Amino acid sequence: MRDIYILHENNEWLAPLKAAFKKLGIEPIEWFLDNGEVTFDQLPPEGIFYNRMSASSHTRGNRFAPELARMALAWLETNGRRVVNNTGALYLEICKISQYAALQKAGVKTPATRPVVGKEHLVASAKDFNQWPLILKPNRGGKGLGVRLLQTEQALETYVSSDDYEEPLDGTWLLQQYIEPQEKFITRCEFVGGKFVYAVNVNTEQGFELCPADVCAIDDSFCPVGETPANKFKISNEYDNHPIIKQLEQCIAANGIEVAGIEIIKNKAGEVFAYDINTNTNYNAQAESEAGIAVTGMGAIAAFLAGLAEAE
Repeated sequence: MRDIYILHENNEWLAPLKAAFKKLGIEPIEWFLDNGEVTFDQLPPEGIFYNRMSASSHTRGNRFAPELARMALAWLETNGRRVVNNTGALYLEICKISQYAALQKAGVKTPATRPVVGKEHLVASAKDFNQWPLILKPNRGGKGLGVRLLQTEQALETYVSSDDYEEPLDGTWLLQQYIEPQEKFITRCEFVGGKFVYAVNVNTEQGFELCPADVCAIDDSFCPVGETPANKFKISNEYDNHPIIKQLEQCIAANGIEVAGIEIIKNKAGEVFAYDINTNTNYNAQAESEAGIAVTGMGAIAAFLAGLAEAE
């Protein structure tokens, strides 16, 4: 059996996956990619390499982790190593317009979106975009951080000229059509090995910070640790046989993605839109426990990687 390497930059997010591997009697090798070197002039080790790099790494002080991961993945792939969530997956992780292009190619509806670089262009672009209310969000935020719902052009002007204004990490803002949900939640569809595992509803009544991880660097009300009176996350079977699942599977297969959480929303008319592909996906253990599901998200990933290691 080959070694299993996990490329990441967040120890807390890795703990549940390590626990799932422990149940299988496997100890993966961690490759923490916050800084350092890639020995491109040498051969990489043999093994299975699972990329868990996140677009929100900068919120944990790991500003250049995706850039380092991209070089590491190029090194591994050039030398024929088996990579789960390859450079194509990382490319989509840090560029939402590329995500929407991929989703649209697979026949999936996405909200109308316009990227803008340059604070001075925001108001004029929004006026021409003419989708009110609109969502303003950074291309690279993570966990919903920095996302704002703006009702009017005046509200946007006020924000842009205020002391609260903060430039996005990569300088790119997204102006996005606001999809009024049929109910007060979004749904995250989880895929492992390119196949649908389950869907989880995430309550949005208190804001846009929607990371489902049990441990998260935001307020506990959005990312609960252990048992809470009102968990925001609930497993749903609404999409178990929905046609959008096949479309989403086709989308990730075409882009080198094998593990993902894709966020979707249903509007008042019942139309389903996808608006985010997370190639570094997390799961809420409380929601999984309450639903009594046979295979957890992390359990599915561990089993999938173990199968690849055995086959190799």
